[in-house]
Amino acid sequence: MKKIKNILMMGVLAPFIFFSCLQEDIVPVPTVQGLQLVMTDIEGNDSLINQPTVNKSFRFVVDTDADIATVWPGGERRIVKKKNTETDSLDMFGHPVLIVSDYYMDYGLVKARGYKTALGETGWYTSYTYKQSGDFDVTVVVTNHGYSSADYKQVVHEAGTISVLPE
Repeated sequence: MKKIKNILMMGVLAPFIFFSCLQEDIVPVPTVQGLQLVMTDIEGNDSLINQPTVNKSFRFVVDTDADIATVWPGGERRIVKKKNTETDSLDMFGHPVLIVSDYYMDYGLVKARGYKTALGETGWYTSYTYKQSGDFDVTVVVTNHGYSSADYKQVVHEAGTISVLPE
């Protein structure tokens, strides 16, 4: 009788266990609601800005429902030059050999990287400083469920162009 009770209990509990596991496997595609530029003033208060200034640190704040967010500010791109020339050094696939790059167009190349973000009260944020003035294309890459999963869902959000003012 005890054996029948145990089998019956397992038969009743097993579907609930599998049902809860299936709910965790449903991973929604992440969305980006917006990108804000925030600068801390002298008193330590945060304020929104429209245009950053050269050599002044500010934060990109990404409003998203994603598990991971990366910001590609597009402010720095340096290519290795061939010795004694101004010609760009290319690898065997015809791609430039980079010293450093945070342009999204270089995604996948060696030394190209976006800036990792941390989760704050208002969203995912990272600090950045532009070293020269001009217009820069900012891209945000978000994903749910991590990079090494079968449910990897990446969304590339073109945040637009940011104009950086000279000092």
